Amino acid sequence: MKNILIVCSYFDGQSTGSLRMRALHKSLLNEGHEVHVFTQFFAEHHKLKNIYAPQDIATAIECYSLSLGTVYRAYRKLMYYCFGIRCHSFYRKFICFDGNKLNGKSLDAVIVSVPQPEFVDVAISVSDLFGCPLFVDFRDGLTFEPLGHNNWVSSYFNLKLERRAVLKSSAVVSVSDALTDDFESRYLDASDFYTITNGFNLGSLKKSSAQVASASIFGTNDGRVNILYSGAIERSRLSIFQSLETFEAALHMLDYEARKRLNIVFVGNYSDREALKIKKIGSVMNPVSRTAIFDAQCQADYLLLFTGPDQSVVTMKLFDYLVARKPIISIGNAPTPKRILFDTGAGHQYCLAAKKEIADVLSKLQPVQSSLNTDLDEYNLDSLMGRFAKLVLERMKND
Repeated sequence: MKNILIVCSYFDGQSTGSLRMRALHKSLLNEGHEVHVFTQFFAEHHKLKNIYAPQDIATAIECYSLSLGTVYRAYRKLMYYCFGIRCHSFYRKFICFDGNKLNGKSLDAVIVSVPQPEFVDVAISVSDLFGCPLFVDFRDGLTFEPLGHNNWVSSYFNLKLERRAVLKSSAVVSVSDALTDDFESRYLDASDFYTITNGFNLGSLKKSSAQVASASIFGTNDGRVNILYSGAIERSRLSIFQSLETFEAALHMLDYEARKRLNIVFVGNYSDREALKIKKIGSVMNPVSRTAIFDAQCQADYLLLFTGPDQSVVTMKLFDYLVARKPIISIGNAPTPKRILFDTGAGHQYCLAAKKEIADVLSKLQPVQSSLNTDLDEYNLDSLMGRFAKLVLERMKND
């Protein structure tokens, strides 16, 4: 039996970012190993074995004063850049975790989920401390198409951190072909690189029996074509807004009658500029539970997916959509979603420049009465993380 540590920013089982590490955790446990998790605070962590999720000091300060919390975060980041992870509260929290949870046991491997830099640095330090192999899982890049905007200081720091992580790793896993290709082109003499995509988690996608939520989202059956977009846009990745702009431009190419046939519904939290655009082309609804949104996805005629201009995007929403088995209209330039849609026959991706082609497709849509008969076994998250677990265990034997 091996003793393995997973370091990740989310493990609550609700956010899509947590589902991947949850499934890997489950796979390693099923193989008979002891698995510890160091993550950010979530309410139910005390109900799970060997999960350490301390309250972030900055979050606690923000409960009393938002401005003081912002000042503390800036101070902590500055100290981190100047003196390294050992001065960071995350690392000091881990030292407490070591004493309280590991009970003096050695670690046989550390797995870290990226993109949060501090967690990567903690994992590197812990790997050095215990002299055990490191495995890095890139959900998003630190330097290649990172989430949000980085200034020159954070970009320089992230480049150095990424290099340390990659060169130290026994294996580097990423969710997209584009990320893997980037690593292979820049780190020619480094560790092995693997693409293991995200996937669907059937345990978090349970269809309700009543289907009341879906009826309330689309209204009465008036013969129009129901198109659904669920989840965030800019809050997921800033550049994805460009897909919304492309979709809006394509719709404006249609005549009035063609646009009137389309019942377009967006469900989620949206910024003011997103909501302004959406209300010109459809309706906005507040977020609902994962069960309710899955009901709506199953009842929709078509599902709308945005990935933006970036090459490395493989949103978890794609895999939720696959399970609903309704045709997917994807707008973006990322090659991995395009490949998955082609391989499964679940839909088609249109690049951002293809406004006229998208308009032609929208003008010809008809209500879909039946579900697609697509083979999705390859994208079951439990199976994918089983491959990840097998990779970790095999590389541990070789190190």
